[in-house]
Amino acid sequence: MQSTGNDVEKSTPKKDNPWKVMIEPRFIMLCIAASIRHTGGLCFAYNCDQFYRDSFPHIDLGAWLFFVTFVIGGIGVLAGGYVSDKIVANMGIRSRVAVLAISQLISTPFAFGSIYMEPVGAMITLAISYLFAEMWFGILFAVLVEIVPLAVRSTTVGVFLFVMNNIGGNLPILMEPVRKATSFSHSLAIFYAGAYLISSVLFAITAMMMGTKTVKSADAENKVETIPVSGIDNKAYTQNETNDQPQINTVSESHYL
Repeated sequence: MQSTGNDVEKSTPKKDNPWKVMIEPRFIMLCIAASIRHTGGLCFAYNCDQFYRDSFPHIDLGAWLFFVTFVIGGIGVLAGGYVSDKIVANMGIRSRVAVLAISQLISTPFAFGSIYMEPVGAMITLAISYLFAEMWFGILFAVLVEIVPLAVRSTTVGVFLFVMNNIGGNLPILMEPVRKATSFSHSLAIFYAGAYLISSVLFAITAMMMGTKTVKSADAENKVETIPVSGIDNKAYTQNETNDQPQINTVSESHYL
């Protein structure tokens, strides 16, 4: 079947307004939840060395802190991406956000343990906390790029990072007045472990905002299969792999489906 120039114009996706995308409730909630979680991570990163030096002056925990944050944290990042990819294949994008909420919830009691327990217990609970807590970063951006159209992705991701880094980077300054009013451990519990708990609740609310719908997808054997999703179909913004430049006169209809 022949295709005309008008057909090509009609098949071109309309430009999305990035500001319209950024005022969606699920985008705003994801941004707030990520900012709170970022606050917790930075509060611990900025204060963990001084806290453990003050709490256990007779023990040098520097090597253990490096091992937990670098090795265990790295494993957590990889595990988070693997688990979310396996689950989302059958349950849709909402499951990614659910993994975010569950991982931060599991890490919360161990984060409290890393503050109030003795050196051995503190390092063990910190390792477990980091294993689950660090699952968040890769999953977060997998969710973000799936709910944002490709045409405005750079703008929205840039704004998202700006907001998250500014809120997460500035809230830790509140730790000092709280520390003076209470104690170092209580202040860290509020802004580190407490932030994990609050972000878990916010991620759970965000998961409920994702919605559910289904699309039909053909597998390698051309069998039609229904897959639950709730993100953006970014295929509309990509060129066909075998024909990068649309041709006016000799392109079949299937090129635009």
